[in-house]
Amino acid sequence: MARLLIAHRAGNDLQLLSEAFSAGVDYAEADVWLYRRQLEVRHSKTLGLIPLLWDRWSLRPGWTRRLVLSEVVRAANGQGRLYLDLKGREKALPATLTLELNLFGLSDVAFSSPFWWYLDELKPEFPEATLFYTVSSLERLEEFRPRLAKREVSAVAIKSSIVSKDVIGELRDAGVEDITTWGVDTRADAQEAFASGLNGVNSKNLGLLAELRREGGS
Repeated sequence: MARLLIAHRAGNDLQLLSEAFSAGVDYAEADVWLYRRQLEVRHSKTLGLIPLLWDRWSLRPGWTRRLVLSEVVRAANGQGRLYLDLKGREKALPATLTLELNLFGLSDVAFSSPFWWYLDELKPEFPEATLFYTVSSLERLEEFRPRLAKREVSAVAIKSSIVSKDVIGELRDAGVEDITTWGVDTRADAQEAFASGLNGVNSKNLGLLAELRREGGS
């Protein structure tokens, strides 16, 4: 089974995006929000009416220029594929995203989200895309099981804390072909992930991803 190497949040910065593709990754991840009708690429969140963007370890002015998806798509063109992690709860996001990507003729892309209905809406619009349904807790896994029973899911991104051989076996038995996890930033993390039965890792360590690619992780 082919290994998938994903560069965590590399698409949120154009310099990192280029470095990720140079490392030979399969996908560069970009976090996509629909904010005021604009598809912004960032991991940080807004604070309502307060003009600030915040993340777990950072706080910055919200009035500074923000990266938008069209810039990322243009920068990625000809270099590699994007893995778009869809954030927020905006009902218009799938339709807005479809219009934007169609303008560029982009279909060879991956989507992921914990908001599974986003992916359900995108599926008929992008039949060639890989849809990674994000499962981040045992409670969410339980909610996900009816989908598994229908054998309608081909890819899952699962939180490392709930990864076990039994869980991975359940996903494989349900026909899930690609299973990835994030936060894989050391060689030991990668070895543990692959040993558990996953075939994909999402890492911010570009050096590690480059090593895995050279070792035949393709």
